[in-house]
Amino acid sequence: MLVVGDLALDEENRRVRRDGGWIRLTATEFELLRFLMRNPGRVLSKAQLLDRVWNYDVSRRVNLVEIYISYVRRKIDTGGERLIHTRRGAGYVFKPGESVIPAFRPLKADEGSDTD
Repeated sequence: MLVVGDLALDEENRRVRRDGGWIRLTATEFELLRFLMRNPGRVLSKAQLLDRVWNYDVSRRVNLVEIYISYVRRKIDTGGERLIHTRRGAGYVFKPGESVIPAFRPLKADEGSDTD
């Protein structure tokens, strides 16, 4: 379980929760968020993200990172504090505020996984 700020990522069940509600992510969105959450406060370049999430050569598809960052932002920042910040010319940083971490309840067997 990764918990940063008020966002919880359950690696085993591939689920994400913020402020008491579940967030549906695609497999790629989940991997991107997991890498960002494993490196809170650290500026990660587009090249690093491409290498770790997509295993792509740096020279290819740099805008892919921007697209997926926007997808994840739309899903995790709805009604809450922004967690992923852009550092112009450097990359992205996952930086929560001083939010209270909610209690995390285990999944029930019938809830299943929402990632694809």
